[in-house]
Amino acid sequence: MRIMICDDEPQYRALLHEKILQDGFAHDYEVEVAETGSCQELLEALDKGINADVYFLDIQMEKNVDDGIRAGRELCRRGETGLIVYVTGYLDYVQTGYEVRAFRYLLKSQIHEKLSGVLADIRQELSGKGFSFQAGGETVRVDRREILYLESDKRQLHMVARSAEYCFYGSLDSAEKELGERFLRCHRSYLVNIEMIRKYCNHGITLQGNILIPVSRSYAKAVKQRLMMEMR
Repeated sequence: MRIMICDDEPQYRALLHEKILQDGFAHDYEVEVAETGSCQELLEALDKGINADVYFLDIQMEKNVDDGIRAGRELCRRGETGLIVYVTGYLDYVQTGYEVRAFRYLLKSQIHEKLSGVLADIRQELSGKGFSFQAGGETVRVDRREILYLESDKRQLHMVARSAEYCFYGSLDSAEKELGERFLRCHRSYLVNIEMIRKYCNHGITLQGNILIPVSRSYAKAVKQRLMMEMR
């Protein structure tokens, strides 16, 4: 697993770096960690072809500018599929995460208590990132991080991903079970990728690309509770 830390505080970068390596040793998995001290350094690394499976981005860098948010936006714009974990000392910044596909949030004051759990969630996400199905007589495997949503139409599923769309026979209930907790049922006929959510209101969810997905009345309460939990 390749991890990139972007934070303008050298001491915190070193602490996070050390804690990640310790967790890899404790749980017997391979991990490489690189560091950058600003959004600009991160983008320069990307320009050189250096990318990561996971980006730990400090939201507040460069004299109170939300540099981590700008970095997250640029990662999305470039089509980077690495998971984004925002680290911050301020709860006020957490609400910005829907715009940039944040996978998790980590308060700097909670690194000792929460980091291991976040890394466990990341390993689980990365280990099961492929979703396979039969379409046109072939087995198709799609990176689940690329999926925006699935729509059920009788016995068929319509999957919309970032770069392609697919239709295949299947059950939305079965797809929901296989895709796991990072996908949210918001309607009898719709299953959405939480990482792709940009905005939410009682009547609909807006995904990346300004795609509006309906939220039915029977699912509205559960959807709201789940998204509120995501922002904690």
